[in-house]
Amino acid sequence: MDFASVFSKRKLAPRLGQFLQRQQLFVFIGVVLYSLFAALHLGVPFVVVMVLVLGLGNLTFPLMEVCTPLYNRRAFPWNWAIFLSITAGVGVLSALGAAVLVPWMVHVNMGLWAFFKNSVPISLVICISISSVGYLVRQIQEKLEARNLLLEQAVEKGTFALQQQEQELQRAREIQQHLLPKTLPQLPGVELAGSWQPARTVGGDYFDVIQLDSNRLGLCIGDVAGKGITAALLMANLQASFRALATPEESPAAVCSKLNAFLCGNVAPGKFITFFYAIVNVAGSTLLYENAGHCPAVLVKANGSTELLRGGGAVLGVMPDWEYKDFTVPLSPGDRLLLFTDGLTEAANAHAEEFGMERIIQFAQKNGTPLTVKETQRELMEAVSAFCSANFQDDATLLVAAIR
Repeated sequence: MDFASVFSKRKLAPRLGQFLQRQQLFVFIGVVLYSLFAALHLGVPFVVVMVLVLGLGNLTFPLMEVCTPLYNRRAFPWNWAIFLSITAGVGVLSALGAAVLVPWMVHVNMGLWAFFKNSVPISLVICISISSVGYLVRQIQEKLEARNLLLEQAVEKGTFALQQQEQELQRAREIQQHLLPKTLPQLPGVELAGSWQPARTVGGDYFDVIQLDSNRLGLCIGDVAGKGITAALLMANLQASFRALATPEESPAAVCSKLNAFLCGNVAPGKFITFFYAIVNVAGSTLLYENAGHCPAVLVKANGSTELLRGGGAVLGVMPDWEYKDFTVPLSPGDRLLLFTDGLTEAANAHAEEFGMERIIQFAQKNGTPLTVKETQRELMEAVSAFCSANFQDDATLLVAAIR
């Protein structure tokens, strides 16, 4: 029997509320009993009924509360014996008290009895109405509480599921970042820099640089149709396929043909990939490339002129019989090559105006020679981000190469 826990300050306020609720219940029971006695023409005074009901109720409830720990212990039959003994003792004491008080209460409350005797029908109607309304209100409260509980459980499940999805997306982003080159291979005479900016946690853009031999570098950039997890999975498939197929012996056209044949048999309908693959030959000062439906690469010559490398290939994963061709352009010291996805050109400002190819060309012509490739890459991305207020609607990827 833990009196400290029963009367602790932390439990005192709720127990006081429970006590007041019990008094309302006892008064209601007393009125109902008195109305019943009056209807049966039993001469029981109102005060006697209320004293008995309040006395029994207020004596029994605290004892039951205090004895609950004892009652719950597994010590049968002693717990039952003690509990029933206390309850019987309370009943006997209440009966003796009523026997002593009844004569005096009858003498004092004859006028009160006459008043309530004339108002028995009204008392019955009031009691029944209050009981009905109270019952209905309680039913509504129970249903509302049950629905609130279900709603809270649904919100908790939804929040937990959302947290799991965010964690999975974050892990997917980390995996995707590992698929992109951490460091770019550098050959004497070629300087490289690249960046990747997904519109969501994960994206469908891809770029890669591989060293084919001591004189050649392979540069590629791709854009998977769509965004999110689906595009990220297809991007990972593209990365693995490119790494397997881009051997030193294969030209850009041959690599695009093999990638297209593979993806046509493994890509869901409606999905495709734009792709650009180029081989920089330092010894021969040439650029061999094929463009499979991707944004034209911008070649900025040392004299400030520009050339768009459009190629002639179709997107990957749609037409398995398409014949890809190799294109060759000469390179000179001071030339710069910009490979990018349409996330840069289609970045729009608040007036729905796109950044566009012309701004990229103007930027390359204006800032090509004085800046390093890292500065060119950083400042171009900053210019696009400022133009669209960093609100990229599509993945944005940029790869810059400079011939020294």
